[in-house]
Formats: sequence, C-alpha cells, structure tokens
Amino acid sequence: MKRYLKSLAMLGWLVLPLLVFAQTEKALLAQLLEEEQKSVEALALYPAPTRVAILEAAKYPEALIKLESLQGKTSATFKSLLENYPKATQEKVWDLTRYPGLVAAIVEGGQKWGIDFDVAVQDFPKEIIPRAREVSADYYPLLTEVHRLNGQWSAAYNDLLATYAQPTRDALQQLVDLPEVLTLLTDNIRLTVLVGDLYRQHPAWLMQQMDSLGIVVAEARAKELEEWNKSMEEDPAAKEELEQAAKDYTEEYGYDDAYYDYDDDLYYNGRDRYETVVEYAYYYYNYPYWFGYPHWYPYPRWRPYPYWYDWGFYQGPGNVIIIIDLPSYWFVDWYFYYPWHHYYYPHLSSHYVNHYYGHRTSSSSITTNVKNWQGRTREVVTDEWLNKARTDANSFREYGKFETEREKYNRSHADKPATPEQYLEKNNRRYPDLSKAVERKQEQPRTEPKPPMAKPTEPKKPDMQPRKEPVKPAPRKEEPRKQPTIDLGKVEQAQKHHQDAWEKSKRETTPRPQVEKPKVQPPKLKPPKQAPAPRPERKPFTGGQKGRD
Repeated sequence: MKRYLKSLAMLGWLVLPLLVFAQTEKALLAQLLEEEQKSVEALALYPAPTRVAILEAAKYPEALIKLESLQGKTSATFKSLLENYPKATQEKVWDLTRYPGLVAAIVEGGQKWGIDFDVAVQDFPKEIIPRAREVSADYYPLLTEVHRLNGQWSAAYNDLLATYAQPTRDALQQLVDLPEVLTLLTDNIRLTVLVGDLYRQHPAWLMQQMDSLGIVVAEARAKELEEWNKSMEEDPAAKEELEQAAKDYTEEYGYDDAYYDYDDDLYYNGRDRYETVVEYAYYYYNYPYWFGYPHWYPYPRWRPYPYWYDWGFYQGPGNVIIIIDLPSYWFVDWYFYYPWHHYYYPHLSSHYVNHYYGHRTSSSSITTNVKNWQGRTREVVTDEWLNKARTDANSFREYGKFETEREKYNRSHADKPATPEQYLEKNNRRYPDLSKAVERKQEQPRTEPKPPMAKPTEPKKPDMQPRKEPVKPAPRKEEPRKQPTIDLGKVEQAQKHHQDAWEKSKRETTPRPQVEKPKVQPPKLKPPKQAPAPRPERKPFTGGQKGRD
C-alpha cells in the first residue's frame, strides 16, 4: 500500500515542469492528472518504446483528431457494408480483418480454390485458415468490397502522414496498431495536449518520470493480485461463488472466442506451471483501428480475448481454479449491476468489498466498481453498514433480497416507483440490518463547518531550494510462483488496464438489455452452511448481443 501511495505521489511530479510553466498552467495540469489518474497509469504501463511513441504523438494532438475523424468515417462505411448480412456472417468477416493482409491475399488475383487458395494464405496462422476458406467461398463479393475500402482508407492515411516528420509518422503508425492507446489519447484530449507540450519542452525529464511511475504502478498491481489470490484461497465459499458467477456471466454473454480451440495453446512445462503459446495466438491480433471494434460491443473491445479473460481465472486439471488476474472491469460491473447476485453469492460480495477496503487508492476493476456501486446506493448503503457487510455475508444476502423485491414492487407500481429509501422505510422490519444502519446515520448530528483559519501575519518565505528528482525504484526481484499461471504474453498489462478502468464508456448513456429477475423468497437470515440454492432460470439476452448496449 505504501508503494502504491508513492505512485500516486509521483503523479504530482508530472506537474512540475522545472518551473517553466506559469502557475495557472501548473494548476490546470495538476487538476487534469488527478482526474485522469487511470489514464496516466495505463500509459505508464506500456513498454518504453511504446511510451516514446505515445509522447511523440501527443506533441501533435491535431494529428490524433484527424485520425479519429478519418476512423469515424471508415468505420461507419464498414458497418453499413455489413449491416444487411446476418450477424454470424459479420462475425466471420470481422475476424478476417484482424489479420493484416489476409483479405488482400484472398482477393487479389481473383477468387482462388484448392491448392491456389492454400498457397495464397500459407503465411497466416493456421487457426484462421478454415474460416478464411469458408468466407471466400460464400462471400467473395463482400470481401472484394472490404478490400476496396481498405485501399481507400490507406490512401487517405498516407496523405495525412505526409505532412509530418518521420519520427511523428513512425509514432502514429505504431499507435494505429494499438487502437487501445489511440482511443485513450483522443478521449482524454486535454490531458494529451498538456502532456505533449510538456514533452516538447523536457522530453528526457518526462520520460524519467514515466519510467519511475510505470515500475511502481506495475508493482502495486502485482501486489494487489497476490493479495487477491491469497484471500481467495483462504475463503473457499467466496471462491466457489466466483466460479458459479463466472458460469452465469458466460450464459448471459457468451464468448467471442468460441470459434477457436484455445485448449491446444496450453501446455505443461514439467514443473509447476501451465503456459500458453502466444506468438501466433488468436487474441494477439486486434480488430483494425480503421474499422473499429464490432458494433455489438458496448465498450472498446479490440481483441477476442480468451474465455478466462473476464473471469480472472481458468480451470486447470481436475477443475481446480487457478487465478491469473483480477476479474475484469466488465465482469465486476455486471456483478454489481444486478442486485440478486448479492442474494445468491453473499460471500463473494463481502469478499469484493473487503478487498476494496484494503486497496481504496487502487484503480483496479474491484475498487472502481465498488466505489461506483456505493455511490449509486448511498441512500441505504451507509459506511457503517458496508464496513460490517465486508465480513458478514448475511448483510449482503439481506441487501440482495431488499433490492430484488423493490424492483419487483416497482414493476407492479410503474406509475409511482419507490426509491430505495422509501421502500426501506415502508418495509423496515423485513430488512433490519439496513434499517438500523440508516436510522443511526440519520440520528448523527450534523457537524457545523469550521470557520476559516486566520491568515498569518507574516507571509511565509518561498522555498527556493530546487526539488530533488524522484529516485527510480529498483526493479523488483522475480520470485518463483507457488501455483500454475498462464503467461498472457503479448496481451499486455496496459491493454488489460484499459478495460479495467473504462468507467467513461457508452454504458452511461445507453440502456442495458432487460433481464428477467429471479423470484427471491424471503429467507431466514442465518449463515448458509452449504452452497447457495440453485438460481431460478432466467431468460437470456435478446437481440443476439454479447455485451450491453
């Protein structure tokens, strides 16, 4: 925790441009960096060559805006090109576009069959060849249109790059292959402008700060994962509920890598680890920046990640759960969005909140979503109740029952729905823990604001001593892991961080698909001695979408 707090302190160093900026500029930059902590951390986690490309591109924010405008046009054209085809066909074509040059190899020289086709695609990963052969046979005219669109955006892109010097062209070209980064820079354009200006004036100094921050943030995330893993081993009830919640998530959303045989990638190294070969892994290839990510995703998802990516674990031999990461942002967001999860999986809910209490300054998926959930439920989820619930699964079981029954009531009283506070007041005997916590909060006297402190009679002399540069922490020594892990390889930490921290996504402005709520019978509030009762069946999402729109 201390090292992580140091990483937050390092954000302050980014706003000290060697006394060159005016005070107002420093204050503005400090405010932006505080607001965009997650973005800064994500950028700092990339390897040094990528960070150089990021900072070089940030010097020319107008180029990033032009790229974004061009991408918006090409992605809209591509979407309209596919929209009249079945979703299964769209998925196949989208998948082919992830492999640079594959569509061109299929189309150029005319339609190919048999050995001619095999020769044309021989340099591409074997996993995509069957699908490429199928799409070529059934939708060759569509592929020719995709190839034509590729040529159009390529020409426009080259024209745009021609106006910049070679270092900038190289940087932009590198970032086009990392669409996660480009979307992050354009979505946070104010931060990009100011950091780019700072890099223009003091490049070596800023790179040093980013290097130091990257090391500390990576260590903090590794430490948090280690503690999550250990706590799960010590809480078998929460671990069992996490496994069941992952199955529910799968049933409702499915996986976008179902076409691939991911089991073939795993191998046992003869010691204590299971690893995956990732040199040509299917999830290494991203959807092309110019076409965007598939429109059925409600947030930027540029790669069809493996089935275990959102869970944060996979099942090893004998169905043993092997934790490899924290659950993804979207998995935890889904969990806290539907209140009946707290009824059926109260131990997991308590475990999430208890982890949050130990990592309140983290920007990880768990801390971010617990904060968001508490902010949405402050009417009834008091600080006192939450502190108790983190070690008392019964409290969460009661809360899950309360919210599920309130939603049922509101569906039958759509003309006058009850807020959480109103429903609790009318039914306080049915939810004693929540009611008592809210009552105690209301009984607490309001503290009057303190009068402003008197100004000192003599102004304090400014400290003219130059600030010392922060010492770059020594790399952490690698210690052998005690349990099997999967090496994520080219699916980098920084790319994972983008999803974990993406609370400014489209989900805030677009409604989620409605899911039939389970019927919850009021239980006797006693600690469950066995696994939760089987969940009633729910209707799957309609519309063929894997994500929330």
